[in-house]
Amino acid sequence: MGVTELRAVLWDLDGTLVDSEPYWIRTEMEVAARNGGTWTQQDGLSVVGKPVGYTLERMIAAGVDLSADQLRAEIFGAMSSAVRTRGVPYRPGARELRRQLAAAGVAQALVTMSFGPYVQALLEQLDPFDAVLTGDRVEHGKPAPDIYLAALAALELRPAQALALEDSDSGAGAILAAGVTPVVVPYLVDIPQDPRLVRISSLEGVTAHSLALLHAEWQGAAARGSQRT
Repeated sequence: MGVTELRAVLWDLDGTLVDSEPYWIRTEMEVAARNGGTWTQQDGLSVVGKPVGYTLERMIAAGVDLSADQLRAEIFGAMSSAVRTRGVPYRPGARELRRQLAAAGVAQALVTMSFGPYVQALLEQLDPFDAVLTGDRVEHGKPAPDIYLAALAALELRPAQALALEDSDSGAGAILAAGVTPVVVPYLVDIPQDPRLVRISSLEGVTAHSLALLHAEWQGAAARGSQRT
């Protein structure tokens, strides 16, 4: 197998695989309103891609009269209910790409800063992953590379053998730091221009073969010193 052969795709969850950010923002606004706080759509957008603990701190600072543990439990409970009652809102092309990758024998890992009952509710409805890494498994959240490095370790692969898909600036920073091929699909929040990132507008029409070509090209450039991580 070649050094740059695509062996695994590492999926961010919220905003990349599933269109759950609107669920998150509405849930945060409703929970804040019930518990004495003020949380706006813009507040919700400002924490997209950030660790859960950061969101909890921001909400408590915005007047939510709950402890971090209480707030986490209420939000995750509401998100679990939303997933189970409304279903999994896949991002365009994501479900089809997952199935193509599985048919091609490419391993897939879920790499998300979310965790708890919400992720479990989603996993009950998603096609299986070869590894699942959640935010409670690492000390440092995105943009630190810890969760991606943990996924690589779980799959027993090197960075040059994997590609990651992200929709946020913090996620982009994490995959660059991990040395995997960084593919970003911006959605609700902007990702600053960076020549090291492979930027695509949608997963619709993306195939396992086209990802493998992107991966080989990026990792080949990295090996020649054209990419700096």
